[in-house]
Amino acid sequence: MLHAGVFAVMGLWAGLAFAQTTAAPLGQESRTGPIKEQTKFEEPHILSDPKLRAEEGSMSRYSIKFNLSYYGPTLGDLGAKDQPNPDGSVGMYATALGGSVSARYRTSPTRALSFGTGLKAIYPLHGIERFDVNNPYLSYDMSSRWGNLQMRNSPGINYITVPNYKKIGEYAALNFGNSLVYDFAGTDIAVGLETDFGYYLYDREYRREDGKASRFTFSFGPNIKYRFTEKLNVNARMSVNFWNPRSLANEWALWNRSPTMSVGLAYGLTKEIFISPYLYFYPNRITTDSVSMNMSTIFSIL
Repeated sequence: MLHAGVFAVMGLWAGLAFAQTTAAPLGQESRTGPIKEQTKFEEPHILSDPKLRAEEGSMSRYSIKFNLSYYGPTLGDLGAKDQPNPDGSVGMYATALGGSVSARYRTSPTRALSFGTGLKAIYPLHGIERFDVNNPYLSYDMSSRWGNLQMRNSPGINYITVPNYKKIGEYAALNFGNSLVYDFAGTDIAVGLETDFGYYLYDREYRREDGKASRFTFSFGPNIKYRFTEKLNVNARMSVNFWNPRSLANEWALWNRSPTMSVGLAYGLTKEIFISPYLYFYPNRITTDSVSMNMSTIFSIL
């Protein structure tokens, strides 16, 4: 019953978003007619950061978007099958090629509804032990700008299918993501902040064997970027993570996980194509066995 309710909410949300009017704002028409007849919106030019632009995706009313990443081995052991997990957290720490694919419906130049699913190939350098299509989700993406401050917000809901999480009774997650980038005028430096909040739904009470299962998680990642060009930058990011353990009676207690850092390059080949190789590590224990090689990509078609 609970599982069916999650699908009902996702369906209702999708229906409401698709039902939104597509009439153009006052005075905004295409060269061939009102915006409701367009198959592609005009570029709003409110985002200049290459990652935010790629996340914004295609301006077509209908498109397909991919977020694909490679989670590689550590520098100390290029044949390692798993990445470090110093906190013993519940999750997927296998080396993998993963991400998501989504069908998107753009309701305006700055708003889009996405319905997609996660993708993950486990141990890609060891013959691919398993390929998962998991955690279908629905999200609503919004872009905005105030002066030199660029912003993207993305509330969403996931239906959980990953075995690691289903084993502890989790069946759905509510989430909200926010990305901010502030450009310092007259310089090639920008600072940013990425914030994520997740609240998890369970179909049973907590059991001791569930270990470090969370009621909710909260993370924020301050970052700094130096632009070589409008499309290319080098960046560093720290991620600080907090969680509320289900094992505690206090539903507001916050425990922290080990902070993480990443240092890498970011290149926006086009608005729809973004590539970023980076090193990922734990700053409180920097060794060759804790620094992993990763790459993230974003691209849209149609």
